[in-house]
Amino acid sequence: MSKAFAASGFLAREATLSDQATEVLRHNIVNGIWAVGTMLPSETSLAGNLDVSRTVIREAVSRLKAEGMLSSQQGRGAFVASDRPRMGFAIPERDVESLRKLSQILELRLGLEIEAAAIAALRSSDQARAAIQAAADAFDNASGGGIPGVSQGVTTDLDFHRAICDATGNDYYLDFFNYLGASLRETMLVGRLQSVRRGSESNEAVREHHLIAQAITAGDATLARDRMRLHLEMSSERLLENLEPADDLPQ
Repeated sequence: MSKAFAASGFLAREATLSDQATEVLRHNIVNGIWAVGTMLPSETSLAGNLDVSRTVIREAVSRLKAEGMLSSQQGRGAFVASDRPRMGFAIPERDVESLRKLSQILELRLGLEIEAAAIAALRSSDQARAAIQAAADAFDNASGGGIPGVSQGVTTDLDFHRAICDATGNDYYLDFFNYLGASLRETMLVGRLQSVRRGSESNEAVREHHLIAQAITAGDATLARDRMRLHLEMSSERLLENLEPADDLPQ
C-alpha cells in the first residue's frame, strides 16, 4: 500500500470491497491527503495500491460523486470537489441483517405509512382508491400459495402499500416507500418463506389490508390511520417472530 493510503489503516474485512475502497478514498479526502481541487490517481494506480479491480474503484468513485466529494472532468479523470460528504439518507444493506436494526427500520416505516394512509383517505382520487382495492384483492389472491407463491405474496404486499403512498399525491411519500420497500424485500421473502415452511402462514394480513382499503375508500382518515398502525405493528411482529426462531439473522 502506498504512502497515500498509509493513514487509512487496515481495511475492515467484513465489508465489501467497494465499501472498503470507498472508505479509504473518503478518509484521504476528509483528512486532507488529497486536497480540494486535487486530481485523484488513475484507476489503475488506485486499483494497484488497494489490491482491488478497476471496477471496484469505479464503484467507490461513483459513491463519492453521489456524496458530492468528487467530480469528473471530461478526459482528465476525477477531482476532489469537497472535503465534506453531502450525505443523503441511506440504509446499509447489512443493517437489515440485524434483528435490532431491522426492528428500527420497521419502526421508521410506521412513521411513514400511518400518515400516508390518513392522507390517502382525505385526498385520494376514485382511481387511486380503486387501485388500492385492486392491490388488496391481488394480495388476497396471492396468499396461501405455499412456497411457490412466496415471491408473489411479497410483491403484492408491497404493491398494496405502494398504492397507498401513491394515493397521497405526494411524490416524496412514494419515493421514500420505494426505497424502504427495496431495502426490506429480501428480508420479507425470508420471513414469509420461514412462515410457510413452519406451517404458520397467516391470513391476518389479508384481512388487515382489506380493512385499511375500506377506511380509505370511506374517506375516514382517523380510521385509516388506526388500522394502518395496527397492521404495521402486527406485521412487524410477525416478521420478526418468523426470523428470530429460525436463527437466520444475527442479533
